[in-house]
Amino acid sequence: MSNRNKYIKQQLKLAATNNNTGRKAKQPPLEDTRDSDKIEIDYFHLYESLYRKEVTDWQNSRTIRYDPFNPVTYPIQQLYKDSMLDNHLSGAINQRILRVQNKKIIVKDTNETEDFERSKWLNKKWFRHFIKMAMESKFYGYSMVFIEEFEAGNIKKIKDIYRENIIPEKGLLLKDAYNPAGTAIRYNDFSNFLIYIQLDSNAVGILERVAPMTIFKRHSWASWDDFEQIFGVPIRIARTAINTKNHKDDLQQWLSTMGKKSYAIFDKQTDIEIKENSKTDSFNVFDRKIERINKEISKGILGQTMTMDDGSSHSQAAVHSEILQDITDADIMDVQDWINDDFLSVLRNLGYDIPEGYTVELIDKKKTKTADKIKVDGVLMQNGYNLNNDYIESTYDVILDEENPRSDRNPQNQSLSFFE
Repeated sequence: MSNRNKYIKQQLKLAATNNNTGRKAKQPPLEDTRDSDKIEIDYFHLYESLYRKEVTDWQNSRTIRYDPFNPVTYPIQQLYKDSMLDNHLSGAINQRILRVQNKKIIVKDTNETEDFERSKWLNKKWFRHFIKMAMESKFYGYSMVFIEEFEAGNIKKIKDIYRENIIPEKGLLLKDAYNPAGTAIRYNDFSNFLIYIQLDSNAVGILERVAPMTIFKRHSWASWDDFEQIFGVPIRIARTAINTKNHKDDLQQWLSTMGKKSYAIFDKQTDIEIKENSKTDSFNVFDRKIERINKEISKGILGQTMTMDDGSSHSQAAVHSEILQDITDADIMDVQDWINDDFLSVLRNLGYDIPEGYTVELIDKKKTKTADKIKVDGVLMQNGYNLNNDYIESTYDVILDEENPRSDRNPQNQSLSFFE
């Protein structure tokens, strides 16, 4: 065993001893990589399938995924990746994820007061990535992150595990995603390193019902492209009285080179006609279908359409915005529940000094509840800090009348009692 492996195991043993969480404090099989300090897990291997997916692929992948005895996730996860190439779908999903991932992360003690120092520990890139992966589990069914490098109380490096390699129903992480009967490990045996995330009860994901929409949309784009090539560009018809091979070859060459700023010199016996398409709205067959599919995708992901598609009135847009906010609030609660119920115990076991009873909340960076601000400001004042008038007026939207103060006002104790 390398010195690096020994060091990590010692750190984990120390963290588990200090926190006594009862979780299994062991790592999955690790190997040194070519005599370097880099360590990688030897349990995931994947071949990407890049061929064009069709509705039959969606049907077959669902059949295999729902097999009650030997479910396989590789085909349907490859289908999901293919569907995410659709700009509208990826934009809708990112909208939901970012509305949660961009929140401020705060740690609260048992008195519901923000712990600023511990909050700094979690306002890091790696923790926001965990939030992103937690949100992605709603769409893909589940996520898994490998904590690759850490010191006690300091996660340094994490790595995403391919979802194709995971069989949630059996708790297995496959070495080869395309070989479910091959070598595997039970990831629950390494719950401090292989962090499995599943926010919904269904481990299949929302993309199961949305992915077919992207296939239909791709068909419409392809058909529209064929229509454009056949009917979009006026056809050129050449009539000639000279029936020789050389002349026909020359005529074919003339027609093939008639592009932008083109010109040609023809014989007197040659007549060229440009035949334009008389129909001007045939494209609506494809355009309307693509538009309808985009709206169906928006409804499936965002619960409404106007935050991504065109709207007709301010009142309708307000209703749609409220629907999206309800979905965002539910997403935030789901992520908070996962963090507080599952992930905090992992962090404690890895050396983070977050006492039992402390909770994590995701709040808007620009908006903080007044009651929470009062508690925070009260703690600051109790510890000897003064709050100037500008801060109080801007924070609580009040105007302080310093020229005509109340006669019973006590400058030293009045403000403190207000915050208690």
